[in-house]
Amino acid sequence: MFHDTASPTRLSFITIAFRPWQMLANLIIERRAYVKLSNLDDHMLKDMGLSRGSIRSAIRDGRACD
Repeated sequence: MFHDTASPTRLSFITIAFRPWQMLANLIIERRAYVKLSNLDDHMLKDMGLSRGSIRSAIRDGRACD
């Protein structure tokens, strides 16, 4: 008898096991984006519709919050 490797239980386990790694990858990506945007001057940020205080929110939400 063969087991179905795409069973819902197996997929759920893989999803749960992978979640911490995905969260870590997202944090690394967000941190890199924050560093890059923080290195821009205020005029460049303004051209993009951002202020220095809205960088984190823009990265997290994908938009400016002014």
